Amino acid sequence: MTETELIRNAQLGDRDAFAGLVSSHEKKLLALCWNMLGEREEARDAAQEALLQAFENLSRFDAGRSFIKWLLGIGAKRCLDRLRQRRTFLRYFQEHAREWLGRGGPRTASAVDGESAGRLLQKLSSRERAVVSLTVFEDFSAREIAAALGCAENTVRVHLFNARVKLKKEVADGM
Repeated sequence: MTETELIRNAQLGDRDAFAGLVSSHEKKLLALCWNMLGEREEARDAAQEALLQAFENLSRFDAGRSFIKWLLGIGAKRCLDRLRQRRTFLRYFQEHAREWLGRGGPRTASAVDGESAGRLLQKLSSRERAVVSLTVFEDFSAREIAAALGCAENTVRVHLFNARVKLKKEVADGM
């Protein structure tokens, strides 16, 4: 089956056709994500997000365009979002270093770069990462985070405390 036929069938809801498109292009997508993000697991996550977004928006794909260019464009946007989050976390982390790291915080935090900030976030559990992300990127209060995650405010505070302890240890150990 040609790529055009796979695209048309996938647009009509044929999941096997979409799987065929994925198998043809996922290596290129993963390579792009890995090159942009520099970390295998984060690249895989970004590629998965891109594939999901492509699947959800396949009906909007213009068959006159190149599918791989469209898919790689989606992947690049997912990676840029992740890089933007790293910078936001890095800036927040460095501005609040004393609060997060205690004595010597600003000096230690200044050694953390964007790539390291991404690795720091990966050291956290998914719940801790969610709490830190909602605190840092979205400026949610503990009450708002508790409502969003369906847990108690004290649980949010515990996750935030544990995240700070882990981050402090990682920075002190030189990541």
